[in-house]
Amino acid sequence: MRLHISKETAWCLYDWGNSAFVTTIVAAVLPVYFAETVCGDNIVEWSVLGHVFSSNATSLWGYAMSVSALLVAITAPVLGAIADAGGRRKRFLAIFTALGVTASALLALSGPGRIRSVLGLLVAGQVGFAGANVFYNSLLVYTVEPSRRDLISTRGFAFGYMGGGLLLALNLLMIKKPQLFGIPDAAAAVRLVFISVAAWWALFSIPLFLKVPEKSPDRAAGIRESVRRGFSTMWNTFRLVRTQGNIFRFLLAFLLYNDGVQTVIIMAAVYGKAELGLDSGHLIGALLLTQFLGVPGSIIYGYLANRFGSKRMIFVGIAGFICIIAYAFRMKTTLDFWILAGSVALFMGGIQAVSRGFYSKMIPKDMSAEYFGFFAVSQRFASIFGPLLFAAVNDLTGSSRMSILSMLVLFIAGGVLLKTVREPEAAE
Repeated sequence: MRLHISKETAWCLYDWGNSAFVTTIVAAVLPVYFAETVCGDNIVEWSVLGHVFSSNATSLWGYAMSVSALLVAITAPVLGAIADAGGRRKRFLAIFTALGVTASALLALSGPGRIRSVLGLLVAGQVGFAGANVFYNSLLVYTVEPSRRDLISTRGFAFGYMGGGLLLALNLLMIKKPQLFGIPDAAAAVRLVFISVAAWWALFSIPLFLKVPEKSPDRAAGIRESVRRGFSTMWNTFRLVRTQGNIFRFLLAFLLYNDGVQTVIIMAAVYGKAELGLDSGHLIGALLLTQFLGVPGSIIYGYLANRFGSKRMIFVGIAGFICIIAYAFRMKTTLDFWILAGSVALFMGGIQAVSRGFYSKMIPKDMSAEYFGFFAVSQRFASIFGPLLFAAVNDLTGSSRMSILSMLVLFIAGGVLLKTVREPEAAE
């Protein structure tokens, strides 16, 4: 099979495909389906060390997201080191992609009362998505030279917003007008939506595996040796990262402010449902708005970073999200939610993409998967504490508004720490 596309486009198309999982499953359809159909008004009781907790759909969703993020954070560095040792970045990418695709398809078997199975598949899908991104991100250094990485990284996010948004638009039409597709009702349409995500993700992953190069080490290790060297190298690299103060400070700063970004994104639908009682049409429609506004937003953000500097544009994103949280706290109407969605779109892709490009210029090329494993730790811990904080504050105060306000701590702390980070060009 020959594809007449560049390796840069092939790399970006993976984002086009896997973003459907985030937009349709994590952010739009599954949260509403889980709250309305799977969980309903049920309060689930569960115990930890003898203490019994009672959680509603909002809290359960936050806890599940935290568990999946923790699993990736624990495994990502050593997997990255193993992949670097054996030159198997694309092989590991295929394994985690298959996990995410399979979990997405199996969600079609979900239904009322199947709370644990749905949460289990959500965790598996999140592990597949986030684990694959470790190796997808690491391939950026073999796709484009350093001077263009901010541009291509933001272009990847733009592809993701467009691809995820197009499928979400089709999914929304399937749910609202199932008869147009020969589907009996909305419930059946939702289950078919999950299958469409799996197919979309798998299909648009193919160009990357065919076109994007991967440099193997001078002597590729076998599986057993790769594992041994992976654990050894991972520990040595961790100690090395600790001594590289600039990289270490950036990873901590990224953990904090990206924690806030990820929490705003993944909890937005649940927050809108809890505070305003919005139906699925408004929730999915607003998310669709963020997808399409995110395309020009990400591209413009990349050009601005190229002109004014990556670090400066990260600060712009942090300031933007602080304003967004203040607005969300006072949100009262459906129109407010739509305005909030449009505002998020202007910053969410740009700040993440520029951070990825910024980091790629700080690390050694031949250890990209391993270093991006540590980047994934920072990224995944950013998906642990935020949702966990959101869920805990919601349980303690009974107010989602107090939960969203608590995110300010993460952005402010991340910005303060980022101020101590030097631009990669100035790093030793």
